[in-house]
Amino acid sequence: MLYHDNVYGRVEIKEQVLIDLINSKPMQRLKGVNQGPSFLLKSNSVFAKYRNTRFEHSVGVSLLLKRFNASLNEQIAGLLHDISHTVFSHATDFLFNRHTQHDYHEKFHDKIILDSNIPQILKKNNINLEEILDEKKFTLLEKELPDLCIDRIDYFLRDMIIYDPEIKTNVNTILDSLMRFNNEIVFNNENTAKLFSEKFIEANKLLWCNPYQSILFKYISDVLKLGFSKHIITQEDLFTTDKEVLTKLKNDNEIVEEINQISNLKIVLDENDYDYHLKSKVRYVDPKIYTYEKIFKLSEIDTSYRKVMNDFIKQTSRGFFIKVVDK
Repeated sequence: MLYHDNVYGRVEIKEQVLIDLINSKPMQRLKGVNQGPSFLLKSNSVFAKYRNTRFEHSVGVSLLLKRFNASLNEQIAGLLHDISHTVFSHATDFLFNRHTQHDYHEKFHDKIILDSNIPQILKKNNINLEEILDEKKFTLLEKELPDLCIDRIDYFLRDMIIYDPEIKTNVNTILDSLMRFNNEIVFNNENTAKLFSEKFIEANKLLWCNPYQSILFKYISDVLKLGFSKHIITQEDLFTTDKEVLTKLKNDNEIVEEINQISNLKIVLDENDYDYHLKSKVRYVDPKIYTYEKIFKLSEIDTSYRKVMNDFIKQTSRGFFIKVVDK
């Protein structure tokens, strides 16, 4: 199977189990689940070109795991790690009070798999289902912040090549500066580690943890709440696609008005006069670097980055004091 990836280029996927899983209904659904809220916004919004899907990210994670010689089981786990992601990006985390964790979808991971044909696909290919569901054992795929992991590396590269020419031209440099050590991903070059880490913070400010993103998700979650109260959508709809849920919601005139307000939303930050104090997940990395046959964290050997990182954590953890000036 030839697959063209926006980050890694043209790749041949040879393993039949990966091909079968990619073509499965739960994986194909992810083509209709965007990473960001671009589906509701006008073309002049910074998020309007943020059209990566959970499908692209999931396949990318599996491809990147293979690059670092992860086991086939870990490649499968990487492919399936977002299989239960809900519609409208992380708006459901705001709806269900998981806005600082962004993990609401994770508790449905096993159920989505078990209720699908994925167990049969795995059995046909002699893959142990229980091992795939035990994600904690796959330390290349997932690590707690601020360590690196394949999931974190892929979504950073995938999102930032859209916005940042420096990242786009340095993808191969970054990947070539990463290595597998003691079953985790570390850098072998301090300069590249610093570039990656500083750009990761920029990605937060631009895309993942900023006032505009936070208020968007808050408003979208209010629209979903209204849809639930009017019995227009159910929890099951959260596991369909953005387009399907949006089509249902747009059958109600009141909700259409709310959606139109979201697309025209304008805000200012004012700690003394604000409508909302919102927090989101604070993402940052402090990658490990293998140098002189020892492992150091970037912040241990680069005081300037340590200050940048700590200042970012302190500032962003306070949340955003947002006043809506037009909608």
